[in-house]
This record gives sequence, structure tokens and C-alpha cells, in this order.
Amino acid sequence: MLINLINLTLTGASGYWNFEIMGASHTRFALFTILIFTITETIVMYFFISTGKAIKSAIESGLGRDELWSRERKLKMILFPQLMLTIFLVGGWFIHIGAVENKISPPWLHALLFILAYTHHLWSLRIKNNSFKEQISIISELEPA
Repeated sequence: MLINLINLTLTGASGYWNFEIMGASHTRFALFTILIFTITETIVMYFFISTGKAIKSAIESGLGRDELWSRERKLKMILFPQLMLTIFLVGGWFIHIGAVENKISPPWLHALLFILAYTHHLWSLRIKNNSFKEQISIISELEPA
């Protein structure tokens, strides 16, 4: 997640001040950024899905209270919409690069989309951090067999 933040920051700065990053133009580095971003966000989702399934199985096996599953569901209801919105915003911003480069859309709109996506990503980092803590807390409250 730190690498995503660094990549997004570098990509945004490259677009604003028009400089290359390790010989890559703004668009090429943005392609690298979106690939890494999508992979890491998917891995975060996979972590919560797989550990959630394991928690549910453990509770069904009698290793934890039903209240733990309620906490797990609440956590996912908070986390997953924000994860999906972040992927949507960053992905939309990336796609919009093509519209700007083909002079279909104004650059100021692209900058506005970046600020929106970047700000939401910062917000989602906080939500993800809190969600990781809560997930670990739920797991630690399961009773060993």
C-alpha cells in the first residue's frame, strides 16, 4: 500500500510538472502504477475474503462466538465499498489520461479526477489500516481447538 501511495504521488507530480520517472513519461508510468495498484488492492480484498471465510468456518465449528461473525460482516460492509470506490476512481482517472492526450477532454478535469482519486485513496488507507487491526482482533478472539 505504501508503494501504491508513492507511485500515485510520483504519477501525479509527473503529470503536473511534466517530468519523466526513470525514463518513463507520465502516461507510461501511470500504466505501471495502475497495474501495481490493481494487483495490490485485489490482494487486500483477497486477504479479507479468505480470512473471513476461515473465521466463518471456525465459528461454525464452535471455535468462536456468533458475535465475532457480526463484527466480521460489519467490517466488510465498511471496507469493501471503499476498496471498490478507490479502484473505480483510480481506474477512471487512468482511463481519462487517454481522453486528455487525444484532446477529447480538458487537462483540468484530469487533474480534478486525480485529486479526487488520490484523496479517496488516502481515506481508504485509513479504513484499510483499521480493518486490518479489527480482522486480527477477531482472529485473536477465536478459541483454539
